[in-house]
Amino acid sequence: MSNREDGTNSFMNKRSFLPDHCFVCDEILTQENSTEEHIYPKWLQRKFNLYNQKISLLNGTFINYRNLKVPCCKHCNQTMSEAIEKPMERAVNGGYEEFINLNRKIVFHWLNKLSYGMLYKETMLLQDQRNKESGAILPQELLNELHMKYIFLISIINNTDYFNDPFSLLIFKLRSDEKNPYWGFDSFFTPVFCMRMNNIGIIANLQDNQFNEDFFMENKKMKDLLQTELHTMQFYEVCARFFYKSSLFVRNPAYIMEMDNDNKPKLIISQGMSGIGYNDWNQEEYAKILSFFWKDFGIDFKNIYKGDEKVWTLLWNETGSFIELKDK
Repeated sequence: MSNREDGTNSFMNKRSFLPDHCFVCDEILTQENSTEEHIYPKWLQRKFNLYNQKISLLNGTFINYRNLKVPCCKHCNQTMSEAIEKPMERAVNGGYEEFINLNRKIVFHWLNKLSYGMLYKETMLLQDQRNKESGAILPQELLNELHMKYIFLISIINNTDYFNDPFSLLIFKLRSDEKNPYWGFDSFFTPVFCMRMNNIGIIANLQDNQFNEDFFMENKKMKDLLQTELHTMQFYEVCARFFYKSSLFVRNPAYIMEMDNDNKPKLIISQGMSGIGYNDWNQEEYAKILSFFWKDFGIDFKNIYKGDEKVWTLLWNETGSFIELKDK
């Protein structure tokens, strides 16, 4: 067994971040092996009409979904298609009832590929498109420091085995919402990814060794939400709660890896954590997060935070019973 520092240096340090290299395996691309990987896959863009919709970048600018492509070799592209894209597409097309039975690691790998792919794309884009000297939106050095995000990505290609989940994943059933069939939230500063696809709601922490999921499941009222059909605003509120709690997470997830003959991980062991894992919750700070998730509904911080540690909720009434929201 070898740990992260001792076992991954050789294949971690060789990444070039060049446009003629595969973003996964760093293979030099030629006419024979070159393709482009759509970070948000074409099947997703077709299903939710995302081609001409825009997604925000770290510098506050926007880019069309159709332009979110990164260089990729045919082998990695085909392997990811078979391992994660096709199963995800089938499960999403089947709705919540089919999606809930999908292998959790497929969902995790898919979300991590989206997250890493977005960051990789931002190392290729200028801060200011009008100034070639402005530097990349995301310096390559910062992405290179996100070791485990890359290791999780390349583990798809290596068919790496896992012992214990390195992630938290919660799947919710959502009420149909024709106005908002798709929505996504990916945080750079906290490895939280939230997504809505029709009646499927996903909340994940992509690197916490399942700590946040376990904490969520210990709270009966929160756990019961997994068996309840949620209104869009209720799902966003759960996303806000999970995101803020994850931002308070103070533990450092650790991993042990067994490497193959090419010094790539063939087994990843996520080490368990116990004891105190969070800084203190602050209701006013949480209300600011909730106002961000609810901003598209015209609800701002002043409507949400009532002072005296009171925050408006659409999940439970004053007696603690779940609120059955009606569609307008």
